[in-house]
Amino acid sequence: MTYRGPSEDTKAIAAVASQIGSTLLPDNGQWTNRFQVKSLSSSSLYTIAQRRSDHTWGCSCPGWRNHRRCKHLTDVLQRLAAVAISATASAFDQATLKMLASARTAYLDLSPAKEITIPTAKGRVLELD
Repeated sequence: MTYRGPSEDTKAIAAVASQIGSTLLPDNGQWTNRFQVKSLSSSSLYTIAQRRSDHTWGCSCPGWRNHRRCKHLTDVLQRLAAVAISATASAFDQATLKMLASARTAYLDLSPAKEITIPTAKGRVLELD
């Protein structure tokens, strides 16, 4: 068996990784779209990746492992979401567009929900007792 080098999909996702300031790591049995990022507060390196089975995103840092939330994942998903917004159908292959769409959805899910204010009526007060 001869090594043929990275696929076109992998090259496109590696280009996205470079755009967001990270490195693309090879996929493994459980995770795909693996990005390596450096911690802002230490010299640690963390892996942000998408689980193959259910396409959820995760991070290798203690915060995500313990609480399922971390700044690394939020930051990478935000950067991927920005690429997704600016991406056109002709700029990337289908696999990359699918990954970017998934990252954008995950980022929107992580974003804090805006508080809904319910207007209160001024004037009469109804007694319902």
